[in-house]
Amino acid sequence: MTQTRSLALILLCAILLSACTLPLEQATPTATASLTIAPSATITKTPQPPSPTVSPTSLPTATATSEPSATSTLSISSADVFKETNCRTGPAGNYDLVAVIAPGTKVEILAQDLGAGYYWFVRNPENVEEGCWLLAQNAKVSGDTASLPVYTPQASPTPAPAFAIEFKNFDLCKGSIFVRFSITNTGGVPFRSAYVKVTDTKTGESEEHSLNAFDLSVGCIIAKNIAPLNSGQSGYLQSPEFKKDPRAHRLNAVIMVCTDQNLKGTCVTQSLEIKP
Repeated sequence: MTQTRSLALILLCAILLSACTLPLEQATPTATASLTIAPSATITKTPQPPSPTVSPTSLPTATATSEPSATSTLSISSADVFKETNCRTGPAGNYDLVAVIAPGTKVEILAQDLGAGYYWFVRNPENVEEGCWLLAQNAKVSGDTASLPVYTPQASPTPAPAFAIEFKNFDLCKGSIFVRFSITNTGGVPFRSAYVKVTDTKTGESEEHSLNAFDLSVGCIIAKNIAPLNSGQSGYLQSPEFKKDPRAHRLNAVIMVCTDQNLKGTCVTQSLEIKP
C-alpha cells in the first residue's frame, strides 16, 4: 500500500514537472504596417548642346567721301537761255523731248557732253529731280565749266540724223564776200532747214542766218534750189555777206541742220575751221 502511494506520488510529481517544462503559448505577433519606401525618382538631366559661339560678322567699312574743304570755293555753273530751246533726254534731236525752255530762264549746268560742246546737260526747270540736254548756242554760260564732269548720255533710241560738211569756196556779191559750204545728208531722214554762223577770228566780225533751203548761189543769183535735202543728197549752204574781206583770216563756222523748217524737229550741229 505504501509502495503504491509512493509510486502514485512519484507519478504526480513527474506530471507536474512535465507541466512546468511545457513551452508557453506563443503570443500572436502584432500586425506591423510595413511601409515600403519607394526609391526616390532620379531625375537625369539631359545635357543641352553648348550654345553656339556667335562671332560678329564684320560689316564692310563705309568709305566716306571727302567733302570739300570749308575754305574751298564751289562754283556753280549756270546758263541764261536767250532763245526758246528744247531740252531732251540726250544730246541730239532724236531723243525724247522733256521740256521747252523759254527765253529768260536761268538753268543750272550739271555736266558737259562727250562731243565738241554743242550741248549742256542742265537741271530741268520743269522737274528739278531730272536733267536734260539743251543746245549750247541757245544759252549764255556763266561760271567755271572746265571742272564740270563729262556725262555719257543714254543710248540713242533711233539712229540720229547726220551730215558731212566741207568748206567749198568764197564768192562775191556786189562787192561783198560770203563763205560757201557743201553739205551731204549722210543720215536717214531729210533736212529742211539750216543755221550758219561764221566768225572772223582776227576782226571779230560774225555773220549768221537761218535758211529753209540748201541752194547753190553764184554771185547774187541762186543757181540751184534744193529743198529739202534728202538722205544721200548733196547741197549747199553759205554765210551772209561779210563787210570786210575775210579770205586772209582764220574763220570758225558753226553749222546746224534740222529735219523741220525754221530750225525745228531733230537738229544736229557741227563746227568747222577755215584756214587761209
